[in-house]
Amino acid sequence: MITLQAMEGVDGFCSASLMVDRDSGHAVSSVTFDSLKAMQRSRKQAASVRESATRGAGAEVMDVCEFDLALAHLRVPELA
Repeated sequence: MITLQAMEGVDGFCSASLMVDRDSGHAVSSVTFDSLKAMQRSRKQAASVRESATRGAGAEVMDVCEFDLALAHLRVPELA
């Protein structure tokens, strides 16, 4: 919750997700920003939050990647 609260204060932050495979102990997190510029401006602050969270959890970051997110608005007919 502390990590999420810290990210909520980052300009352009939209959402965050955490997915955990309990069997392997691996996890992946995803953070979404409202624009590429917002994400670029937040890199230092996000790295600080990430370092603090991983240190507190005793975790190891294996990789950090940036992706474009495309959303499609589907218009489903009423009969479907």
